[in-house]
Order: sequence, then C-alpha cells, then structure tokens
Amino acid sequence: MTRGLKRNQVGITEEMIQTYGQTIFELSHNYQVRRGDPVREMNWDEIEKQRPGTGMSDIEIARKLGLTHDQTTYIRTIMERRRFDRHKYHRLYDLGGGKRYRKERYVPHNERFTFRPEALALRKALDFDPRISSKHLKLGHWNGDTVAGWLEKWADETPDAIAVRGPGGDMTYAEADNRSLRLANALLGLGIQKGDVVAIQLPNTEEFVLPYLAVTRIGAVVSTLHMPYRAGEIEPLLRHASARAVVCAPATGSYDAPAAMLALRDSVPTLETVIVAAAPDGRVPDGAVSLQTLIDEGPTTAIGNPPVAADPAILCFTSGTSSAPKAVVHSCHTMLANNRVTASLYGMTGDDVVLGGPPFTHAFGLCVLNIALMVGATSLLMPAFSPPGLMDLIEKGKPSVLFVAPAHVAACMKAGLLDRHDLSSVRIATISGSACPPDVAYALEKALPNGSVGQMWGMTECFMGLHTPFDGPAAVRCETLGGPTPTFEARMVGADGAIVPDGEDGELEIRGCSVIAGYFGNDDANRLAFTGDGWFRTGDLARRNADGTVCITGRVKDLINRGGIKINPTDIEAVIDTHPAVLMSAIAPVPDEVLGEKGCLYIQLRGNSKVSLEQICAWLADKGVAKMKWPEQLVVVAEMPMTPTRKIVKSALADAPRA
Repeated sequence: MTRGLKRNQVGITEEMIQTYGQTIFELSHNYQVRRGDPVREMNWDEIEKQRPGTGMSDIEIARKLGLTHDQTTYIRTIMERRRFDRHKYHRLYDLGGGKRYRKERYVPHNERFTFRPEALALRKALDFDPRISSKHLKLGHWNGDTVAGWLEKWADETPDAIAVRGPGGDMTYAEADNRSLRLANALLGLGIQKGDVVAIQLPNTEEFVLPYLAVTRIGAVVSTLHMPYRAGEIEPLLRHASARAVVCAPATGSYDAPAAMLALRDSVPTLETVIVAAAPDGRVPDGAVSLQTLIDEGPTTAIGNPPVAADPAILCFTSGTSSAPKAVVHSCHTMLANNRVTASLYGMTGDDVVLGGPPFTHAFGLCVLNIALMVGATSLLMPAFSPPGLMDLIEKGKPSVLFVAPAHVAACMKAGLLDRHDLSSVRIATISGSACPPDVAYALEKALPNGSVGQMWGMTECFMGLHTPFDGPAAVRCETLGGPTPTFEARMVGADGAIVPDGEDGELEIRGCSVIAGYFGNDDANRLAFTGDGWFRTGDLARRNADGTVCITGRVKDLINRGGIKINPTDIEAVIDTHPAVLMSAIAPVPDEVLGEKGCLYIQLRGNSKVSLEQICAWLADKGVAKMKWPEQLVVVAEMPMTPTRKIVKSALADAPRA
C-alpha cells in the first residue's frame, strides 16, 4: 500500500478504483513478457529493447494517466490484492522494505494532507464507467495535461509572449505564471486546499484569469457564477458546491457584491473567505480580502501537492433554459481533451490572438480561454458586450480567431455595424451558444474579407460536440452544425428509443471524451440524462441531413402538444423575428382546457414599435406558415430573460416584466 495512508489522504474513492483499476493493472509490472535473462547477462541493449514488455513503474503510469504517484500505487496494490492469493508470494514481501527507508523522505501520517469530506464527495461526480475511462486512456484522448502544466510550458518556452490583453494592458506568460503562483500560495495561506471549491463572479478581465489559473494550480475547484446573479440565485449554488471562498467584483452603484457575499457566510456553512477585486481606491470592506494584496504578497514557492489531470478542475452550473440548474464537474481529463481533439479544426498557433464573446463564467468562455492557453496564444478580453464595443475591439485588437454567439452578431447587424468596421484580421470565426439563423452566419461571413465562418454546438456537459469544418462549403458552415467533433459520436433518437432515419427529427444524443460522468448530487437528473452505454441525452431536437451534417431544430421540452399534434416553435420564432417591429421572440406552451396546450407568443419590441397578435398572424400567413402553428396569445415583455450566452430562458417568460 502507500505506506499506510488512508483513502482521504490519497484522494481515492471506490469508484476511482473501478474506473482506473484495470488500466493500471495492465500497464504495471504485473504483465511482463521476457525473453532470455538479459539482466543476469548484463546485456543492456537487450534490457532496453525488452523494457516496453516488462510494464511501467507507478510513477510512469501516473504521468500517463494524470493521477498522482500515491493514487496509482494505491489502486495498483488494491487490484493486486483482489487478483492474487497473497499467501503464494511470500518472497515479494522480502524485497525492498526497510532497506530502502530514508528519513528525509518520510512524512508522519498525522502530518500528511487530508482531503475534506466535501472534496471526496465531489470526486464521485467523476466516477466513469471503467469501459469508458479505459477507452479514452488507451486511445490517448485523456492524458496528464493540466491547466497549470500548459501555463508553465509557455512561461518556460515563450515567457515574453502575450498571454492576456485587456483593458488593464498586456500580461505576458511569464507574468501570468508569476502572479498566479503568488496568488496560489496566498490561497493556501488562507486555508484553501486541494479539492476545495472557490467560486468566481467576475467579468472577462485579468482579475478573472489570475484566480482561475491560481485555483486550478493548487488543485482546488473553480465554480463560476454568472454576472447577473444576485444573492437569491447564488446562495443555493454555493451551498450545493460547498464553496470555501468566493472572488467577486468591488461594489458598484447597482450591486454591492462584497456585502452580498459576506452576508452569505451566515447561510452557506462552508463559506469562509470573500476575496474582492480591487476597487478604484484599493479598499475592500471589513471581513473581506483584497485580491491584489494576495497577488502582491504571495510567495513564489513551488506548489507542494499539485493537481493531476484526474482531479476535479471546474464546477459549472448549467445556464440552460431549465429552471433548475445542474452541477457539472469536469476534470482536466474531460475539459482539456476537448481542446486537444478540436486542434485540427482550428490550426491555431502561438501567433494567434483569440477573442471570445462568451463570459468566462460560462463553460463556452472557459473553453475559449483554454484553447488559447493550449497553444500559447493571446487571449483578447472583452469585459462586457455591446455592438459598438465588440466591433471596436475587433478593429483595434485585431484578433485572428473569434468566438461569438448568434445574438452578438445579430445585434451588430441590426445596428448596421458589420459593414462599417475593419474585420480583416479575423481568420476564422465560430458561432455558438444557441441556434443561429443562416442569414446571421452569412452576414458575418460577408463582413470577413479574409475569414471563414463556422458553427459549433456544445453544452456545459461536453463542451464542443458538433462542429463545421472551416474549409467546407458556405452552405455547410452557415446553415448546419457540420458533424461530430473529432473522436465524438452523435445520433438522433425518437420517443420510442429507436434511432430515427436521416431527414427526421429526434433527440440528439452525444458520446465522446469530454462528456461528463454525471451531474454532482443529482441522481434524478443522471437517470434521465445518461444511458447505460455512455450516451448523453442532450434534450435538443436535431436532424441529420443526407450529407451527414446536423441541424438543431428545437428543444424536446419546448414542443407544444396542441390537441395531440406536436408543434416545434423554433421555425415559427425565426419567421416572427424578421418582422420589422420585433427585436426578438419566443413561443412557449400554456395550458388550454380543450387542446391541452397552445402557443403563447412573447415578444420584445424594437424601439417604440407596436404590433398586435392579428398582425403577427398575418405576417406568418404571408410567409406560408400553417395556421395550426400560429400562436394564440401575445405578451409584450420589456426585456427577454436571457442566459449568459444570450439564450432565452423560456421557463422565466411568464414572470418577465411586461412592456
């Protein structure tokens, strides 16, 4: 065993043994193929030649699989105990032992690091079916890469390259490495340790990037909180995550984040530390800690118990349109694998400048941040979106790679800005976050004289799952989502569980190296979302075309059952959105005594425009939409409830403020 250490000191669960045990056993010295006796004969060339067949050491296996040395040794020993009759191997127990004991290497057990119970509970969300984990490990989809490892690589190889460019100026990779190391040690000094959850509620600024790098550097877990959230939304998320600390922005006229977070310590039992990004005067309220002070005063000593790829890295709550967010835990295995398998699509290098529209508090935003880090590129930061702000940033910051949501492009279109700015620096642009009308994708393509537009479908649970090739025909890139991301699989399934033929709608199911094992602390959701053979039920309706490309056609839960006829509102909303008086629209089902359900149209008007239900129906009739699909109620809202990636939250429409 690992010198008598307990499981909570090594960070091991029974599920981890099930996940990694067979792979470790097969890679270890337990399986050996030897020819002759080159060791006795001191035939060094033959020893080296036969080395691959004699298995790997524990430390070699640990590096390959992204585990710690102790975790590998513990799991290997457990597997040996379960497979061998130990009474037949007395001689093995006489090898090594105390003869190799060195006092300077020994740490008393009562002084060893111990995971908190909450940290071990969180690890259970990474309990993959052993068949799935073995597949990804053997195929190399999962390896030992970590966020900290990528940062340290570029700090060593290209220290003067720009890692982050934002409103506060440039930060090189060497500076990012130094500052995040100082902050990491300062966090350890505050009592935050490996496996603890640290929540961050900050915009896309350097103040977000450094805590993200520092928290993952010590093996703690980053949990993101969207900027519009207030105490009522934040409290249940912090409680569910058992967060130990939170990093937030200074107080503003509309929101006193530090005061809100400090007050939450009374209702979130685990919450101890509130860290505040610097206010203009550098002050933070009593009871809080200054982020800048931690960075300035933290030591630069090496982290003594660094994370490995199998450790939990991020905990995100789904920002989807359901009313009950679900907790998604990714390790660096699943999180960074997605960046690696999409590398061939993007062809990025350290010379690229990457601008992401989505917030870093969303999985899409973190994916963009990580893909730049993977190749040592520059992340160009946009703290808040506005159409003029985005266009100006592209023109002045000259990004070569752009990630945006359809709403970003549509807003710039409607403001008439796409044709008035120089977007010539953009080489490739990815649109994702929600369904994109083809005219929006084509408009962006037209505005990029040297660029190609592509589309991507993804979810918090799997990151990038479908993707168009950037060198494909415009019709594929602007009108479809392409096909599965490299190494991924996708299928469309009907209500009866059978795979539907091409051309028909079905629920999209996805399988791949970045799909999570399950939601944290939500068994009911897991039973509904995951099949027994590794498929994830996305809840999206999709159709596979004859050429193999995929189109999202709606959401399963958004279907309106009108008298037994299922109506998909997505296409109807797209037609209504083209009405000159409509800024955006959404159709949701409402109860009906006769039909069971009928469609209620919610619209946000453009400027001072006005429109009636009759006028909307006349517009639909003129566009050839069947009468049975027309909405039967109209509600005008002051503002659509939106997710951070600009998707309409249909479950919140009924409570949205009226215009």
